[in-house]
Parts: sequence; structure tokens; C-alpha cells
Amino acid sequence: MKNRLLLKLKNRRKQLLLIGVLIITAHLSAMPQIDNIDLQLKNKTLLEALTAVENLTEYKFVYNNKEVDVTQKVNMDTEFESIEEFTGTLLSNYNVIIRGNNIIITPKTTFEGTNVLMNQQPSQRNVVGQIIDAQTEETIIGANIRIEGSDRGTVTDIDGNFSIPVSGSNTVLIITYIGYNELRIEVGDRINLGTILMSPDTQALDEVVITAFGTGQRRETMVGSIQTVSPTELRVPSANLSTSFAGRLAGVISYQRTGQPGADGASFYIRGISTIGGATSPLIVLDGVEISAGDLNTLDPEIIESFSVLKDATATAMYGSRGANGVMIITTKTGSDLSKPIINYRIEGNVATPTSKIKLADGVTYMNLFNEAVGNLGNALPYSEDKIYGTQNQLNPYVYPNVDWYNEIFKDYAFNQKVNFNIRGGGKKADYFSSISVSHETGLMQNRSRDYYSFDNNIDVMRYNLQNNINAYLGETTKFSLRLNANLMDKTGPGGSVAGYYGGIMQINPVDFPITYPDDPSVNYTRWGGFKFGSNPAYNPLASFVSGTSNEFTSTIVASLQLDQKLDFITEGLSANALVSFKNWSYTSTNRSAPYNMFVLSNYTRNPDNTVDYEIG
Repeated sequence: MKNRLLLKLKNRRKQLLLIGVLIITAHLSAMPQIDNIDLQLKNKTLLEALTAVENLTEYKFVYNNKEVDVTQKVNMDTEFESIEEFTGTLLSNYNVIIRGNNIIITPKTTFEGTNVLMNQQPSQRNVVGQIIDAQTEETIIGANIRIEGSDRGTVTDIDGNFSIPVSGSNTVLIITYIGYNELRIEVGDRINLGTILMSPDTQALDEVVITAFGTGQRRETMVGSIQTVSPTELRVPSANLSTSFAGRLAGVISYQRTGQPGADGASFYIRGISTIGGATSPLIVLDGVEISAGDLNTLDPEIIESFSVLKDATATAMYGSRGANGVMIITTKTGSDLSKPIINYRIEGNVATPTSKIKLADGVTYMNLFNEAVGNLGNALPYSEDKIYGTQNQLNPYVYPNVDWYNEIFKDYAFNQKVNFNIRGGGKKADYFSSISVSHETGLMQNRSRDYYSFDNNIDVMRYNLQNNINAYLGETTKFSLRLNANLMDKTGPGGSVAGYYGGIMQINPVDFPITYPDDPSVNYTRWGGFKFGSNPAYNPLASFVSGTSNEFTSTIVASLQLDQKLDFITEGLSANALVSFKNWSYTSTNRSAPYNMFVLSNYTRNPDNTVDYEIG
């Protein structure tokens, strides 16, 4: 019987570096806490019984098949009201610990638990200690402590503590736990062993890893560099999957060029670029079909079953030259033979804010420093004392402007939302998995166009992603699969580039012109302030920002049909499969813009009472 995957049970501490991130996760499923467990098993193995419960609930059984006989036969047609009743009936010969959704099965020893006393001889003493995870410093529940050379032992309690009677000074304790390296502790004359650190077993030799063209390979037989990633580690407060790669995938270089919604997908490379020309990006395969990096970004982590990264030539050899830059293989979830469907939903909200913001000088500080710099060169001062005085005392905003251009266009934060709903189920003839995700992102641009026009040109991105997987079992040897992934993106934003607006702000000082001059009843347009830089035309960042808008709509549909046929009648283990895929991509863009009139201050006079007369042209 193939060894079961060793699982590492620990609570991972995750740190979220974005300020004000709120993640609310709810699960509504056919769990035994709510509904009964109805099992109809005739001449089945214990492994098949445990698998049936895992399919009906969200519980997972964790055990070592060297210690638990999963081949023993089970016959039952019973309805259990709780998971405790099930384990008490079927697993009465084992120690069972329920920790969250994990059920840990260990063999019974001569005595169980902590603080269970044996018939001690006068020379015996109780030795105590605590076992914790060496990486996370979390306590380990249910670890086995056994005296070497005997069948006496105990297990740790909920706080990782244990107590075991020993005699003499030559006693050696063997400490084991599923997913961790075995420890051998020499007790000596000690009574308190203190804190004992257990390191996770990183080998996991029996784990099956998806390698190429949907085939699986036991990790102990692999010679290539392959990394598997848990989908839960890819959950980040972002609409793009690639932004979760940095720091989570060894050998993967990932970086973002911009944080603009709709264009904030990260660029990534697997161990750099290995080709001179042509394709320089990694090959990405979704359910056996090649997709682009843009398609990858639209995937919701909730639909991913497995995620593998093939890094070196040995691992990617089956893909030929196309795999020279590494391969990412993603498989999506499928349905199961369940008596009741499992329904999950996830709601997220996150606050996006700039990582850093440049502090710009106000108008008075700018003019004083600029005069000082020019004066050191022996040149005439560009800003007069009257200009500095009028600006400092706010005599007239049109003659003595002091504009914070950054805050006029950008804001400090944006609130984004994301919702996922999925359902999985099925029977013996067919099973299904369906998921729909909706995400809404807004940019850090101010909604200033509403002050001058009828449209909103702030960045607003709506994404809709649908994943639908159906498997039909046409017989004991034939399976027909349909996989459909559809992504829609509806984006609105300003007519120009956000990077261009930011660059314009960095080039404009706060005192040369106001945003607008007072309205003139004789004209029906806004009189924007401006300044001419030598031969360059006048430029006003806010006027450029609000005068245009763009609308983009993108749809991507990737569908595949696959037929799997077992050919055991020819030779045992022989099979054949055929795959047909179809991809449709469409893009529509609409841009609207209007010219704007700009005016400059041509002359002004400050009166004794500090009122100002001015002319513009």
C-alpha cells in the first residue's frame, strides 16, 4: 500500500504588510458538526472508509501507515451523528486526537496521555518536558514518546507537555510525530528535559508531484528541481496571482513595475532567463493547456488544486526548448463522489496605500531654497520678495498660488473588495466543481473630473472569473472531462498614463500658476492656469488628468475537452488520452478626450491695502 503523504501540522504565522487589511473568510459546507455522516461500506478497507469521510466533510486524517493498518476490512451501513461517534466506533483500537479539521491517529501504547502513572518501582522517577515545532515554536499535540527497547510510552497533551516514568540513568526516549524527524533523547539523571525542538521532515519522499503533461511522480524518484506550493500560501490581498510569488517560490524572481489596478501583474522569471531570443518567459500550463501570464493573473487561489514549479533542464526536459525558462504547472479542483455538495464562499476587503510618498516643499519653502541655489551661482533671483510675501500671507490665490499638485490628483488609500463562491459535488457517473469570483479595485486617483465634467475618470477595475470543471465517467475505463475558464475585465480610467501624471507633478512647482482662474461669463469653458517653459507649451497636470477618460473591456475564454481511456485489456497500466483546447481573447478600448484652454498671468499690481489687480491672457 502506498505510504500516505506525511503532513506537517502547524499554524503558520503570516504577516500582512499592507495597512488596514481586512480578510473575512467563511465556510459553509456539509460538515459533520451540522449534518450526520451516512456511510454505506461493504467489504471496504479502512483507507476507503477514511477517504469517504474526508469527501463528506472537511476533516483530514493524519497517520503513519506503518503504525495504522489501513488495509483492514470494514463493513458498515451506519449513520453517525458526529465525528467523535465515528472515530469511537471505527478507530477504537487507536489513539485519536481531533485538532481543528485534522484527526490524528496514533497507535495505543501501554499507557496514554500525560500524567498517567505506572506502577512505579522505588528507583523510578517521572521525567517531564515540552515538545514544540523548531520553526514556528508552536506546541506539538499528540507526539509519541517511547522508551527505547520497550513498548512503554506516552503522548503530549494540548500544550505539548508530557510526563513519563523512567528508571536508571541510561534511559533513551524516542520521540516521533507525523511529518517530523525522529528524535533520540538520552535522559541521564535529568527530571526535567525542558523544551524539545522537533524539525519538520522536508523529505516527504512518498509525495506525488505533478511533473509534465499531467503525469505524477513520487518525490523520492525525482532528480530534477521541482517545488510544490500549497494554494493557501498564494492567497494575498491582490487581484493578481503573480504578486504572491515573491518570497514564496524559491528560485523565482518576481517584481512589480506598477501598482496601478489592471496593470499591476508582477513580472517573474524562474532562475533568470535562459534563452537569447524568442520566448523569454516561463511556460505556464493550466490543466494541460498553455496559458499566458495575463491568464495566470486572473486565476483565483480558491480554484487551484496543485501548483508546481519545474526549474532545471532535468525537470523540464519533456517540454523541450519551450521549457528552457522553467515551467509552472497548475491544476484546478474537480468534483468528488459526495452524498451532499460542499459549498464555500470567501469575502475579502483590503486597503491599498502607497508604500512611500515623496514629501514635497510648500510654495514659500520652494522659492526661498530656489533663490538660495541660484544666488550661490551669482545669478539674478527668480522670485521677488513681493512674490514670497504675497504667497506667505495668501493675498490672492490667482496671483500668489501655492498648489499641492500631488494631493490634487492622488489620494492616500483605496478600498478594494473580492468575493469567491464555489461548489463541488457529484456522484459515481459524474462530478463537478464550479467557482465564480468577483473583484473590484479602485486606484489612488482623486475623482476630480466630476468637478469639471460629467464623467468619472478614476481607475475602476471589475473582474469576473468563472471556472467550471465537469467529469463524466462513461464506464469503468473511460472518463470524459470538460474544463472551462472564463475571465472578464471591465476597466475605466483617465485618458493618459498614470506614470505621466506623476512625472508631470514632479516637474511642476507649486507657485508658478493656479489650477484655474475665475470663470468668465462670456465663455463656456474652464480657464485653466498654465505656464510656458521656454519653447515648451503650457502644461497643467490637473487639466491633463481630468480632460480625458478611457474604457477597456477584455474577455478571455479557455476551454478544453479531454478523453481518458484505460487500456488494461492490452497490458496492465496502459492508458491513452486525447485533449482538445480552445482559446478566445477579445479586447475593446474606447478613449475620449477634449482640448483645454490655458491662461497665464500677464500683469499684476499689489495695492497698499494688499488687494491685487491682475490680468491674464
